[in-house]
Amino acid sequence: MLEQRIETYWDGRADSYNAHIQKEMVCQKKQAWESLLHKYAGEQENLQVLDVGTGPGFFAILLAGLNYSVTAIDKCEEMLKQARQNADDAGKNIRFLKADAHAIDLPNESLDLIVSRNVTWLLPNPLEVYQEWYRLLKPSGKVLVFDANWHLYLSDPELEREHDKYLQLAIEKGHKQNTSPEQQEENAAIARKLPLTYEKRPQWDRQAFRQCGFQQVAVQENISELVHDEIEQLLYTTTPMFAICASK
Repeated sequence: MLEQRIETYWDGRADSYNAHIQKEMVCQKKQAWESLLHKYAGEQENLQVLDVGTGPGFFAILLAGLNYSVTAIDKCEEMLKQARQNADDAGKNIRFLKADAHAIDLPNESLDLIVSRNVTWLLPNPLEVYQEWYRLLKPSGKVLVFDANWHLYLSDPELEREHDKYLQLAIEKGHKQNTSPEQQEENAAIARKLPLTYEKRPQWDRQAFRQCGFQQVAVQENISELVHDEIEQLLYTTTPMFAICASK
């Protein structure tokens, strides 16, 4: 089953991914992401916020630091263990739940804001997930999606050549891969089974949010220079991150 395969893979990545998050917590990326979240969420305090696919809790901790009431979900128990510890270390009161993005046990129209980073590419059923998020949002609530066409190169030989070229350049500049060859192979195998691997984004998302009933969909096509360091900008030249803000 694909969903179990995804969960097993990311449970196995929990320690290395947490190490990456720890570095983000103590560098300029933390302030960059806080600025983006504040830009899209607005000035209000005490918003009811859901962080979907929280991983080791990076976004959940940032959102709690903006004086929001934060619930965070992930389907991987090992990730949630890291997130709970990181939240404790940061002194943040966050509600963590094990849940799937398309079936969240929260009431209709109970949230002001739903946020996800580097999660939606991994969804086996992205349209169903966006419909679920629409259900959860209060009138005028917002969804913030930060993601990229991480694996589009798997279906485009020319893009794959470009991807490999920039990967090599980044390695020469000092980039160190934090996954084993076996993990890289499994990640690609999973990606080949996921629908958004084959879609041009954020164009697909804009249409999907409209289809689900969202009234306004704002897209920022490239935020990489805001949130990536120099080596990451080189590494992800073919996959710049985008931001989407969809309002109910």
